[in-house]
Amino acid sequence: MDVYHRVLVKLFEETGGKESETIDLKELVKKIGFLGSYPDIIQHLSRQSWITETPRPGVVKITHWGVKEAKKGHTSENNSAKTISREINRMISETRELIKIFEDLTNDPSIEHIVKAEKKMGEINSAIQNLKESVQ
Repeated sequence: MDVYHRVLVKLFEETGGKESETIDLKELVKKIGFLGSYPDIIQHLSRQSWITETPRPGVVKITHWGVKEAKKGHTSENNSAKTISREINRMISETRELIKIFEDLTNDPSIEHIVKAEKKMGEINSAIQNLKESVQ
């Protein structure tokens, strides 16, 4: 999710999705760590008609379109969290299987068990790569 959508989703959360609520966008942006990009963020959100500025400088309201866009971003964020959770559970499962293979290898040090361990390590590495892609 890009910085604009992160700010929009946070704005949506802070206002409860209410178009009548005002919020100091500069403080919000500062709180989530993007203060240096504040001018660009407010300009982009305004240009997309996701926010409207109030007479007070830096204080904004989320618009109907902003609410709709934030909900899309929020859903995307939840799907990403589900993907991350799924990959972590997959790694836990694969690791348990690897431990079982190592226990078998201890009792019977054969090439067959070594090959199984190598294959399982490859599956774990694949899950780690998927997790890295989901987090980025």
